[in-house]
Amino acid sequence: MLTTNGTKYVFVCDPDECDTLIEVTCVSGFDFPNGVIEHTCPCGRQMAYVSATILSSQLTKEEQMETTITDTYNPNLLVTYKKIDGDEVSYPTEKVADIEWSLDQSRRNYKNLTEKQNAWYSKESKLRSLLAEVYENSDDQGSLASIAEIFDIPLTKEIEYTAWVRVDLTIEVELNGDYDAIADYIAQNLTVDSYDSMISVNNHEIDRIEEGEY
Repeated sequence: MLTTNGTKYVFVCDPDECDTLIEVTCVSGFDFPNGVIEHTCPCGRQMAYVSATILSSQLTKEEQMETTITDTYNPNLLVTYKKIDGDEVSYPTEKVADIEWSLDQSRRNYKNLTEKQNAWYSKESKLRSLLAEVYENSDDQGSLASIAEIFDIPLTKEIEYTAWVRVDLTIEVELNGDYDAIADYIAQNLTVDSYDSMISVNNHEIDRIEEGEY
């Protein structure tokens, strides 16, 4: 929890020899003398200055914000991040270079997977068209059916039909309502659909609307 305004500095030591990370927080008005930002590691080496984070006590614990100013790119900077693997959550700390390598590998794997999927869908589409073309007249429909089953391709085709349907309906209206507008109301609200997934209603057209006898 922040208690005052100030700046938090991060230093790292030689990653090949020591690999120590130290954070130094200076309150406002008490900063590094003469503006020279440097720190000596307990091992005796001069540490590398990585970043500065501006702190503010005016923010609540839930609203804390940090503005990080990085002077130079440091591939050996240690970063702690949230990792979600299924139901497991962890907070590993890794070097920037290792995280960059993992991200690059992920991008490569995703690109390769996308290319393979696109190639698969292209071949599957060609096979689907070929089966639809040759299956009915083939002398070996059993083998073609086995191939279709392996690639999970249904041996079906689409045929267009036109059905003329009469619909008898009842509408409740006001006694002094505008009966002339009922035809337009029906045309705008009457729809045709199918409960069978094998039937797709592409279009419907109302030929005429007649008032019944009462």
